Amino acid sequence: METVVQNITVKPLNVEGLIDPQGGVYKGWQTTGASTLGMMLGPSPILLFAFGTFVTPLNAEFGWSVASISAGAMVVTLMLVVCSIIQGFAVDHYGPRKLVLVSIPAFGMAVAALHWLTPNIMGFYFGLALAAACAVGIWPVAYNKAIAAWFDKRLGLSLGIGNAGVGFGAALVPAISAFLIANHGWRNAYLVLGLIAVLIPWPVVFAFLKEPAQSRTQREVEVPSVDTGLTFAQARGTPAFAVLLSGFLLLGLISSSIVIHQIQILIDTGMSVGQATAMQSALGGALILGRIGTGWLLDRVRAPSVLIVMCVAAAIALGLLYAGAPYGTAPLCAVLMGFVIGAEFDVLGFVIPRYFGRKAFGVLYASIFASFQLLAAVSIPMVGLVKSKTGSYGPALAVLAILMLVAAAVFSRLGPYRYATSQK
Repeated sequence: METVVQNITVKPLNVEGLIDPQGGVYKGWQTTGASTLGMMLGPSPILLFAFGTFVTPLNAEFGWSVASISAGAMVVTLMLVVCSIIQGFAVDHYGPRKLVLVSIPAFGMAVAALHWLTPNIMGFYFGLALAAACAVGIWPVAYNKAIAAWFDKRLGLSLGIGNAGVGFGAALVPAISAFLIANHGWRNAYLVLGLIAVLIPWPVVFAFLKEPAQSRTQREVEVPSVDTGLTFAQARGTPAFAVLLSGFLLLGLISSSIVIHQIQILIDTGMSVGQATAMQSALGGALILGRIGTGWLLDRVRAPSVLIVMCVAAAIALGLLYAGAPYGTAPLCAVLMGFVIGAEFDVLGFVIPRYFGRKAFGVLYASIFASFQLLAAVSIPMVGLVKSKTGSYGPALAVLAILMLVAAAVFSRLGPYRYATSQK
């Protein structure tokens, strides 16, 4: 089995600075910017974050119950689990650029096709499943692999900027969707969102999202090799993989459940709807800052330390919510949870090259990402079930806080990097 790969010497100015040796902006930053835009107008903001804006109009037109409509979000989440695994293998085999360029128009057309929904709710579920499947190449795995192929010293920051696209999309796409629904109806909203998902990101991705082998010249300085590292079979047998999989399974329990339930949790502690919604906005803003800030931090502090701090911060936030003192602590809780939720996939994209190399980046990222999402899909109804059975979110919050401390202990078992940059 492969052991330790020699450190890669990288010249900061040419490879990971702003200027390309051939002139202009370094192509790694161009790829990062294109990935940010792609994720901003990708399936996460359109299918998940904007989902709630369609619940009321669909209920009004077809008479579907809110619970039945909301089940569509579960369909998307479960499809994401399946698509992540497929994407992981595909991106390692075909490369991210081809997969992204094919998936963007397919996804856009599938979203636009929701314009023609009929009163049969199974058609709604099928349409959402089809859109999620068509997006197989534009869930975060492909974009993160494209970014990671270019960077070593600034790997964390570049991944943070790229993944912040989901945060920007979470802030912008629901507002755009709500405006379109209010002024042009939900059918035209789906149609326009589908067009936006293609017409804006595709030309940018085509022009700027590159793979190093496509644009490297003899005069350019070598970037980290995408062929360096362990195979998937080798990596999954390492202690680091077991630690990361176990830790991210635990993290999956809190992210989606808190995003979905936070408003009602705060209302139950005495906040008005408006005040609780403002805390959700604070969470969204912290999510963006968390992704960029964590990326910057990962280039300077070892990832296990960052993961431990994330878990402890989440435990504190959940404990404060459990205590039920909204006015003094709710903003702090929202910001802490936003930082944690925003940081998760930055850290995942960073630790895979550091512990396993880049050879099997796609399938390794996808396997842990899919496991995370599967637990997230389970946690949302479970937290709701606890609320309905006990009349309080308290027991669920207490259990989740304890599990975050367990996750911190799990991540403390991560050893030293196997593939560390030579830059200090």
